[in-house]
Amino acid sequence: PRRTVTTVKLQGNMLRLWECLDQEVLAEGPAGTSKTRTILEMLNFTARKYAGSRILIVRKTRTSMTQTVMSTFERFVQGDDVPFRTTPQEYQYPNGSVIAVGGMDKATKILSSEWDIVYWNEATEGTQNEWETLTTRLRGGVVPYQQAIADCNPDADTHWLNLRARTDRITRIVTRHTDNPVYWDAQAGKWTPEGERYVV
Repeated sequence: PRRTVTTVKLQGNMLRLWECLDQEVLAEGPAGTSKTRTILEMLNFTARKYAGSRILIVRKTRTSMTQTVMSTFERFVQGDDVPFRTTPQEYQYPNGSVIAVGGMDKATKILSSEWDIVYWNEATEGTQNEWETLTTRLRGGVVPYQQAIADCNPDADTHWLNLRARTDRITRIVTRHTDNPVYWDAQAGKWTPEGERYVV
């Protein structure tokens, strides 16, 4: 299996992130590198490709998601054919796929379900035990690969994510502002006007 490149513009390590199907993946980098947006596009692509797939987006608390990762999804990724249903707390696709959202502060529903892909946004908020518990729920069986994806800003060398990334248990992909096509024109090899305002 592979994720074929779609209409999403990808460059640098965002392309590497898109193509990576390893079971545990960490996208680490400062704000503005496009890591969250790229992962959300990946989830949307997967939900549309594999009918009936079950995907979970999680943070430490559910309330922290509304103005962050969910806002990004709804502004840039969610299609008109993908309504958000409040009671099950999930985006429902016409082909039966769902992208659910939840917080580890109320993890009963999350841990009582099985998922094809789990994405922890701002994973430095969580613990290693929580992460490993989530990986035990990767038993959806619809998508031909099962994957736990984390993204975060860099943290202390002693943080458990950094320690885990020094082993072969998780694949670390370091993202930079030059990976974001909004800020870096890869063909011209220079910052875009937006990039000059944001980065330079």
